[in-house]
Amino acid sequence: MKKTKKCFIILLVLILNYSCSSEESDSNQQTSNFYALTVGNSWEYKYYLKDNVTNNFLPTSVTETVEITETILVNNETYYNFKHIVTGNDGIYSSLPNNEERNYTLRDSLGFLIDEIGLIKYNNSDNEEYFVDTLDIGLAYYLTLSATDENIVTNAGSFTCYDNNYYLKDLDGNVSNSLDHIYREDGKGEVLSTMSYMSDQTPFAEKRLENYSIQ
Repeated sequence: MKKTKKCFIILLVLILNYSCSSEESDSNQQTSNFYALTVGNSWEYKYYLKDNVTNNFLPTSVTETVEITETILVNNETYYNFKHIVTGNDGIYSSLPNNEERNYTLRDSLGFLIDEIGLIKYNNSDNEEYFVDTLDIGLAYYLTLSATDENIVTNAGSFTCYDNNYYLKDLDGNVSNSLDHIYREDGKGEVLSTMSYMSDQTPFAEKRLENYSIQ
């Protein structure tokens, strides 16, 4: 009887420990979901073009909806499928994305948002420079986390964002004049991004968050 009672107590302790450990693990996953990686999350953006006379950004008819539609297992790692649909550009705006649907599989790896071949798309962990991708014109994209306290206001609200700078380098390491930003808030996703030409740091367009739904 004593032996049975002792075994029951040990089993109870193990169950309680496992339960607490599981809850802590789930809690950590929820609080560390910087990129809002949850199936069903969705965002709606509108593109704005800069008016060179007033220097104001004016809304266009171009919108982009983004939804996490499913998870995909790649090499035993769980990736999230981001479905992007651009509408409203019937050849009117040559400098903005065309009407189309694109899908991207991404995951969080120690603070880095990466694709299925390991290329870094965003960084929230440190201020080092990271390679993003190469272009066919002999240039390469790089990114750097430059700030964590930008106050960004869109029609969707006011956000405190991380800011990743994106820029180009040639084969000799020379940095081009282009400079783009992607602003993200912890747990909310992308809030605003800018578009610039290679020869100018001043953005000619912005993609702003209009509405979002987070699970």
